[in-house]
Amino acid sequence: MDLEYLTQRLSTRKEKWLNRRIPKAGRYQLDNQSIFILPTKFGYVFLFFSILLFVFGTNYQANTLIMLSFILIALFIVHMFASFLNFARLYVSIGHIQPVFAGTTAAIPLQILPSQSDRPTRGTLWVSFWQTKRYQSIELDTLQGTANIRYFAQQRGIGPLPRMTLQCDYPLGLFRCWTHLQFIQPLTVYPQPIAGTIPLEQIAQLAKDTRSTAMGGKALDQPDDFDSLVAYQHGDPLHSVAWKQLAKTGDMLRKRFSGTSPEQGYLSLPMHGNIEKGLSQLAYQINQCHNKNAVYGLFLPTQTIAPNHSEAHKQACLAALAEFPISANVLQTKKAPSQKKVASYE
Repeated sequence: MDLEYLTQRLSTRKEKWLNRRIPKAGRYQLDNQSIFILPTKFGYVFLFFSILLFVFGTNYQANTLIMLSFILIALFIVHMFASFLNFARLYVSIGHIQPVFAGTTAAIPLQILPSQSDRPTRGTLWVSFWQTKRYQSIELDTLQGTANIRYFAQQRGIGPLPRMTLQCDYPLGLFRCWTHLQFIQPLTVYPQPIAGTIPLEQIAQLAKDTRSTAMGGKALDQPDDFDSLVAYQHGDPLHSVAWKQLAKTGDMLRKRFSGTSPEQGYLSLPMHGNIEKGLSQLAYQINQCHNKNAVYGLFLPTQTIAPNHSEAHKQACLAALAEFPISANVLQTKKAPSQKKVASYE
């Protein structure tokens, strides 16, 4: 049997066992169900020499060595209970995680909540993520409630973090207490921006569908300086109609304002080439359009977001790219723009 296959099977079984023993939660108060404890390397050496002292003491009938070995073994046992009780006071949660782009480091706000016991957890808390050996330390004695844990976001998507491993060897380092916690708070990872030349396209049918929502009640970035009245043409937004003039003369006119209207249109996913590269180029163009204060929408095979230019609209567009399916089969089921539901984010 292949060693790599066997390792993967054991890892899968271990993860399933942990899911049953320590299920997902928003916050944890550590207890017997979630804590594991074993001696450290120093603890095993300490126990070995304690037993060795006892053997020498009985062999040479040295009562002093026997008494010393009893004291060391008693200290070893007391330390085990002290380590467990200290770690069992830990009460942790995770705050809101800010979205990041792929290839960057996210700051995970680990909140050490007030302990439900009379005494807080003390010592150094070591934190890492599932199947990684990169630990970050937190000094619990000086911590003021929240510590930012670094997590490298490699791939785009929206989902929970890997299991977080917390461990502590307080007070003397003879025993190590640890746990593997699965928090339910999601992490949003946007595609890594790659410079591209995806233009703002005027998709006529989508513009018609969204005129009454995103560009209907109030013009986006409409200049304030009134210029003149011009003849109303079919397709012009109703908010620009001069209703008072219509009531007086019966002529359908619309108001024209001076100034340059902002750039408007839709960004759409390229239907050829690498999908991930196309999503990364879209992420870059969304940032560019937002910085230019352009009125842009997003057209994907899975959803359509109506044009806007707000910060919430930018986050919604990037989140749509993050949760876009990895499978390329979705491109084969693309519907006509008139059949898509258009979302609008103010």
